Amino acid sequence: MTEDICDLCKGSGTWNSNQCVYCNGTGEWNQAAQSYLKNHICQCITLDRKFCPVCGKPCHHDTSLNPKQTIDSGHGGMSVPEIPM
Repeated sequence: MTEDICDLCKGSGTWNSNQCVYCNGTGEWNQAAQSYLKNHICQCITLDRKFCPVCGKPCHHDTSLNPKQTIDSGHGGMSVPEIPM
């Protein structure tokens, strides 16, 4: 039954090549994983900024920026640093 498996690792016991922190690698269902999956913050920034690696759904940021933007290079949004004269 799918109700008896961990919601995060889908019963495999591993998530992102590590032991699942919610089921301790057992793959068994638990309230913590279910709650996390229902209320998690979108993690698309860790991959392609299009899909959340936690739930597999399209980006669902709850910020006003809806950041499907790339992080700037550190030059304040400019492609090259401004050289003061």
